[in-house]
Amino acid sequence: MRKIILIFFAFIFSVALFSQSTKELVLTIDHTIASAPLTSSSIGVNNLGNQFNFSRLEYYMGDIQVIYDNDSVFNYPEVVLIDALDAATTNLYLGSQSLDSVTAVRFAIGVGTSLNHLDPSIYSSQSPLAPKSPSMHWGWSAGYRFIAAEGMGSSSLNQGFELHGLGDVNYAMQTISTSGVAVGTDTLEIKLVANYDALTQGIAVGQGVISHGESGSARQSLVNMNNHVFSSSEGNAALSDKELEHLDFVIYPNPANGSFWLTVPLGSQIEVINVLGQKIEHRTAEQTKERFVMNKTGVYIVILRQGKSVSTERVIIR
Repeated sequence: MRKIILIFFAFIFSVALFSQSTKELVLTIDHTIASAPLTSSSIGVNNLGNQFNFSRLEYYMGDIQVIYDNDSVFNYPEVVLIDALDAATTNLYLGSQSLDSVTAVRFAIGVGTSLNHLDPSIYSSQSPLAPKSPSMHWGWSAGYRFIAAEGMGSSSLNQGFELHGLGDVNYAMQTISTSGVAVGTDTLEIKLVANYDALTQGIAVGQGVISHGESGSARQSLVNMNNHVFSSSEGNAALSDKELEHLDFVIYPNPANGSFWLTVPLGSQIEVINVLGQKIEHRTAEQTKERFVMNKTGVYIVILRQGKSVSTERVIIR
């Protein structure tokens, strides 16, 4: 009897052991707009009713994780640079893992803090973090552009817009429930759908907004990427790990003819520098609307500080 029991439990153990199988994990992202594959001629409409199209749409994806079995985690160690206009679908081979089932995928848009402030020249030319043209790097202090979205807006598509979002404070993980799709017997596809109509949600792209930095419309583009753009092939929406908090301010008009206004918190420190890093003006905000008069045309960076929070935006003077 004892021998029979031992044989029985050995059989049960072997069934449990071999119920798992090694799967090749592949992450796919279908790039869409207006429920169709994204191209440079595709026209989207955001929640403000603004029509737009993209001429450039690049972003980093990092800290990719696959959640499987009983909350086990498969980590993909690389940062990926995605060009959404390069192909209708991005296919990323993650690696192999012995598993029964997948329950979710997690990732962040951008470059994590440990890599965000390193010198891009240390990488081989094939690395997504190496210098690119057009550039995805803002500078050692600010780090990489997490997203660079550019195109034309308005009903006539004659208003250029640029959304370059960056900043450690805007780096956030999102989780999307999915069981994946079996391909043959040895591959599991984790299929995501990116709906880029939602990338410009709440952003007046029809008015030619230009926003580079950690706040304003650039930040909003990252909030949208973290909460509204991605879903699983089953239709499950993303759940962001945190609501991004930041020091916001508004520049208008931008581009400007000789002068511009800032809407800022009282008591904040405002600094304007040129592209050479030279300080043009510094003041403390004594009211919520501050006017700046610029004597020379060009591109300027506005830096806003309050407590430990720092935000930057670009303004063009014509």
